Amino acid sequence: MMPETKRNAFINFFVPRYDELSLFLTSLSFFLVYFLNRDLNAALYKFLVTEFDPRLFSIYGVLLYLLYGALLSVYHVFKTNEKTDTEKFFMLYFAVLANGLIGIMAGAYMLKGSHGLLAVFPVWNILNSLLFLFLYRFGIINETAIADDNAKSYQVAAGMAVIVFIFLICQYVFQFHWTITFSTCACYCTNVNTFVQSLLPKPRDNS
Repeated sequence: MMPETKRNAFINFFVPRYDELSLFLTSLSFFLVYFLNRDLNAALYKFLVTEFDPRLFSIYGVLLYLLYGALLSVYHVFKTNEKTDTEKFFMLYFAVLANGLIGIMAGAYMLKGSHGLLAVFPVWNILNSLLFLFLYRFGIINETAIADDNAKSYQVAAGMAVIVFIFLICQYVFQFHWTITFSTCACYCTNVNTFVQSLLPKPRDNS
């Protein structure tokens, strides 16, 4: 059997860590895609308004949880007060489901036009998203994955600039499907942003 320490290290490799900045940037990507992508906006309006069905309350509840988690992610990046466990629950719910579900949708969309070796990339995206949701479902990813450190104002400003740039390129230059646009932004938020932030010059402390 694998030793306990190696098994924990193996699991931790797949368990993401979220800080205020990555959660905020993910929520910013979420709102940019929703408000500025006509296809998604029209689809959600049709689902929520013109074709409202009381039998789908559980799905509407999931959307409300996602929205609340996204709003909390925006709120906390501008506040220094400590997050409660309940707030962390909703923020993690948003991060996991937004990344996991939309990752699967993006993979399925890319798979339609992929053949041969090119199909490896969307399939990997789908499997990775399913693993992500599996780890959350069985409590391996939990509220402890959310750090309590407060984001700095210069980090927020730099992160916002990069996300808006990535979104504009994906949305208006390459004209990606909205799932691809969000997945690209989310990939930056969770995998690249920390490295980019480490390269930024730190402002001087005048205290």
